[in-house]
Amino acid sequence: MKDKLNGIFWDLGNYAFRLPFVGDPKKSCAIFRKNIVEITWNSMRSLENNPTTLPQTATILAGQAVGGISIFDLMQVKNYGDGAKALANLILSDKFNLSVSVTCHLHNYVGKEDALEWGVIRSRDVSLHNISFVPPTKDLENIIQNGFQFLQHEVANPVERAIGVFLFMARNQPFYDANKRTASLMMNGCLMANGYFPITVLNQNSEEFHRELGLFYESGDANNMFKFFQKTIQELYSEEQYESFPASSR
Repeated sequence: MKDKLNGIFWDLGNYAFRLPFVGDPKKSCAIFRKNIVEITWNSMRSLENNPTTLPQTATILAGQAVGGISIFDLMQVKNYGDGAKALANLILSDKFNLSVSVTCHLHNYVGKEDALEWGVIRSRDVSLHNISFVPPTKDLENIIQNGFQFLQHEVANPVERAIGVFLFMARNQPFYDANKRTASLMMNGCLMANGYFPITVLNQNSEEFHRELGLFYESGDANNMFKFFQKTIQELYSEEQYESFPASSR
């Protein structure tokens, strides 16, 4: 695993996830679209420390003017919302897949006027703040595509695979910026394409998320991040919601 995912590893197949399953990508996408404001707000707060409030997020995604925030913060929220809508369109048209091309397509929305370039794999070095691990640059597109192929074919559990996609992208930084945001959309794309409910890192868990993510960046050991997402899923969805869907999905 480590050689296929550029140093990332975890106890494959060792995690169970209490995530509701509807078995139909279009139904999963309907849940995603219904909750797109909350997903965007939590993602912006937890992934980027964006100070935009939930009502402001709703106003921005509705295409209306909003005051009291910076142009940069507004742009981040709008771009993520646009990326989420693009993801929904891919799911509904059965065009989502785990590939570099789809990742770049989503980054074209999320990273617009934020990253140095958007919609293309970076060609110059980047660094992670206060982290000794240096994301690769040489053969980066091949590293990403080969990692995706490994995740697609060797990680049997779709939820485990989706979380693995997020972690693989976040650590290897395929773009100059907006990597975690794009990775979160790819994660949800993988979930919805397999009929699962969407997930997001909750705002109230932001500090724990960044602490564990930093340790993961340094070591490549993803086990604690999988435990974090297990807990997140339990907080997102009640036992009753989980039990109301087919046991065969688990």
